[in-house]
Amino acid sequence: MSRILPVSQPQGDVATTLSAINTKLGMIPNLYATVAHSSTVLNAYLTFSEALNKGRLTVKQRELIALAIGQANECQYCLSAHTLIAASSGVEKQQIADARKGEASNELDQALLTLAIALVEQRGELTTEQLTSARQNGVDDELIFEVLAQVTANIFTNYSNHVAETDIDFPLVNLKA
Repeated sequence: MSRILPVSQPQGDVATTLSAINTKLGMIPNLYATVAHSSTVLNAYLTFSEALNKGRLTVKQRELIALAIGQANECQYCLSAHTLIAASSGVEKQQIADARKGEASNELDQALLTLAIALVEQRGELTTEQLTSARQNGVDDELIFEVLAQVTANIFTNYSNHVAETDIDFPLVNLKA
């Protein structure tokens, strides 16, 4: 059971935001309803995520990163949610399993996952060699910052779920890849 329950009777801006989420997704994920205890934080996260959707990373690449980071942070909620989202976005089952292991089928996607995982495991302290390797595999400075931003967004949701012990409202995915 959640340690911080979702907002059950949202008011004002939170009600409007959650209603918009429900219209868009056909549901209000427990993560959003839980973060909604702070309308400021919920709206900041949603605005940040929406901005990231307009970057150069594709939907597939963002989902691969979310899966890799969810696995690195052992967030069962995010792994469950992003497994469903990735599959509905056309990511194949094997690609989902591989992303959770930090593996991808092409050079650029592999470089993105390697960079994302290194950012988490090394708390942002990348070596010059890691940046050089990423660049040699097609990750320019713009993509470096997009990956960093995507990792930041994923860490926020992973940690939010850890703090709240959010009830999983997606098909359950085992933490063991």
